[in-house]
Amino acid sequence: MSDAEVRRKALSSFLRSRRARLTPEEVGMAPGVRRRTPGLRREELALLAGVGVTWYTWLEQGRQINPSPEVLASLARTLRLDRAETAYLFRLAGSHPREAGIEVPEEVPAALLRLMHAQWPAPAFVMDADWDVRAWNPGAEALFRISRLEPDECNLAWVVFADPVNRARTVDWERHARRILAQLRSAYAERGGDGAPQARRLARLIRRLRAESPEADRWLDEHQVQERAGVEKDVLHEELGLLRIDQLVLRAEGGLQLVVLSPRDAETGERLRDLAPAAATA
Repeated sequence: MSDAEVRRKALSSFLRSRRARLTPEEVGMAPGVRRRTPGLRREELALLAGVGVTWYTWLEQGRQINPSPEVLASLARTLRLDRAETAYLFRLAGSHPREAGIEVPEEVPAALLRLMHAQWPAPAFVMDADWDVRAWNPGAEALFRISRLEPDECNLAWVVFADPVNRARTVDWERHARRILAQLRSAYAERGGDGAPQARRLARLIRRLRAESPEADRWLDEHQVQERAGVEKDVLHEELGLLRIDQLVLRAEGGLQLVVLSPRDAETGERLRDLAPAAATA
């Protein structure tokens, strides 16, 4: 199967999944009778988006169609897509690349490293556009044991799914794992998506996750997409107890991101100090 065929198949699946989650009531239509499946029918969506029913059916069937940016924008509005989902729709349709031109920098800027270390006692690390972890402070090392990872495992998504210790510590792991996959899919689209040279590392990562994790393989087929952003997260550490954390994401040049696990309360702050006490004198 060619790259274009893979992309059209993904677009087809994405459109069907988003159409299925919209109810007639949400778009101001009567529910009607004899509705065998949830969500809008194809003809209803086509009418609301102002496109032909046959044309939209072909698009959803994965046929070779090149929709204009205006039509894609209309579909995005009708399907009530958020910004990440809209960018993903455009990418699958082969239109409007967003950040595919980003080159991963060879070195993390010194200023960003200083900012990362200044976050102690909060664990913090720097990841690049391929989600590889490039630098970390002592708190992140103590929490994630990053230095013990093999080079091809030093990646945020891989740690979330493949590290049994991190998985056991994360409260409500499934919710956070699904969020990570939605953000990973969005990042893959931003890097150029199927066939793009700069998306090759993420493509290999996604294939490896599918092969090694039944959950990732199943959840990736749901085509959820989400922009990377902060979130509240609880970690149940086997020695320190419950760590209530605000995970903050700060974007830097070159696709780099500084991820900070900031304590949400004073008790967590004190426990984080105990996580890497040697950093206090570093």
